[in-house]
Amino acid sequence: MKIWQFKLKIRIMKKSFLTITLMTVVLSTFAQLPFTFDLGIKGGINTSKITTDNPSISGYNFSDFKNDVKSGYNIGLFARLGSKKIYLQPEVLYCKKNGEVAFTYLSQTYYQKISLNTIQIPVLLGFKLINLKLVSVRAFTGPAMSISLSDSNVKAAISTLSTPNTFKNNIWDWQLGGGVDVGPLTLDLRYEWGLSKLSDGNFSPTNIGFSNKGNFMTFSLGFKFI
Repeated sequence: MKIWQFKLKIRIMKKSFLTITLMTVVLSTFAQLPFTFDLGIKGGINTSKITTDNPSISGYNFSDFKNDVKSGYNIGLFARLGSKKIYLQPEVLYCKKNGEVAFTYLSQTYYQKISLNTIQIPVLLGFKLINLKLVSVRAFTGPAMSISLSDSNVKAAISTLSTPNTFKNNIWDWQLGGGVDVGPLTLDLRYEWGLSKLSDGNFSPTNIGFSNKGNFMTFSLGFKFI
């Protein structure tokens, strides 16, 4: 064997040994960290309040906007990855949210009913304020993107009026809440602020648009499989 070939093999062996040693140290370090992974199913109820902007258009007088609180539900899956103090929780949920807006036009009161069905994907950053063996208390916050489904609709209570289905494809909210874990059970209470418009529902025959946003309160119960 030539000298340069022998030196090359020595270099390769040294680099391989250093690489294996470094990987061993890294893996050993991560193995000792208290990382946890949970996967589960959850469902709950929500209350919705749809807010509607009052358009200012010359010749049309809209007044006395009233927003009623309506209930809906959600169901889906969640995962939780983190440590004893902090965690990341992505979710995939089917959500049904309802709302009703009353407004006055030409001295007559009309009702706009909203049914919003979405696939919602929150990504939450959580903090464990109290972390005992069987019980933990959490706080969390983060964004949520909702994909509007085709069966969402905006309807007017009067048949002579029409409000076309103009829901946005992607709707963004910000969530803030808290929760308690008892064994495999997890309970959450959260509030959602609408960051983007739900829809631009039109009031026909004048075809005047209303910009709808939503604020939601959600209570959910989940079960962790692992």
